[in-house]
Amino acid sequence: MRALFGGRRRSIFGHGKELGLYRNEMFQITARIDGILAAVADEIDALRRRDLDPEEAVTRLSAQEDHLDEEVSKLQAMMAPEELHGLHMEYETNLERALRGMVTAERGCGITRLPHRPPDDEEPYIYYRRGHSNVSHARLRMAEIVDVLLNWEPGGPTDASVAARLERTREG
Repeated sequence: MRALFGGRRRSIFGHGKELGLYRNEMFQITARIDGILAAVADEIDALRRRDLDPEEAVTRLSAQEDHLDEEVSKLQAMMAPEELHGLHMEYETNLERALRGMVTAERGCGITRLPHRPPDDEEPYIYYRRGHSNVSHARLRMAEIVDVLLNWEPGGPTDASVAARLERTREG
């Protein structure tokens, strides 16, 4: 089939199968990652409220970190359509931010084990707040990116900015 303009041959279904496979795999992986990060945020929040023992939190966070590592390796092995590479990489960057938040919370737990720490020391709680903030904000941004990745149509914009989201809301 010859195109009317430009003389290049194009398939009517250019991105179809690959885009569908990418969307399905991306949906499954990101849903699992979001579930893990939701649990992580809840546990770090429990640390902030003093409802969870730091020793138990470290055990749980380590196990969740292992699950995330498995999902990250699957995510990195995926081939995004060329137009979505930037957003795919931004998703991975925000996932790294969430992982840093987990490490920050674990660092706060480590401070609680110091031998000469005063009982009213608030330093671990500062780490918990920072960790929770990193995980929560990264998770919100990742959800915005996933929305664009899963709903992108060939030839459409690949912008996941707040301005683009507001524009889509006005149009829809």
